[in-house]
Amino acid sequence: MSLRGLLWVMVAALLLYGAWQGLRALAAGRATRNDAAGKPDGIGQSRNTDTDDEADDSDGFDYAPSAPSTPYVSPSPQPQSQPLRAEPAEGDVFRLDLEIQRLRRELEDMRTALGDHQEEIGALNDELRTLREQIETAFAGQGAAPQYSEALVFARRGLAADAIAERCDISVAEAELVRALAARGSGGNA
Repeated sequence: MSLRGLLWVMVAALLLYGAWQGLRALAAGRATRNDAAGKPDGIGQSRNTDTDDEADDSDGFDYAPSAPSTPYVSPSPQPQSQPLRAEPAEGDVFRLDLEIQRLRRELEDMRTALGDHQEEIGALNDELRTLREQIETAFAGQGAAPQYSEALVFARRGLAADAIAERCDISVAEAELVRALAARGSGGNA
């Protein structure tokens, strides 16, 4: 055989090898598409058996690009009124339930404490009012006659002369005089 004949044999062998690799790539692409659709390929074998056979004689190259399982669909924009939320995993739901229960207990404890504090503030206001009245009574008794000390306290509270006269059993004129003294005393102190 001549050199020319040898070259033709080598070219034929290369063409056969190229055709065989092309067919192999087509079969691998068809198996990938069928795998994505969940169907076995035309030979009756699934992709997994196909890859097991190829793993033995493959040289590490994947000849056919893998086809996407679903065609690309651009995401539709979400309406602004509904924020995107990821659904929590089952373990996360339990943890979140526990957290909510703990927060509710803390909130109830805070409400109870707030009610207690409001009652204490009310009691302190009552005590302050009582102490203020005692101080007014003590100051009123220092510079006035004993029969007019109560009238002076009522006058400082702003009662009318008729009401003071009726409560303290004094005349209306005396009650007006006590009111004038109380106004002068508070004006001089201020």
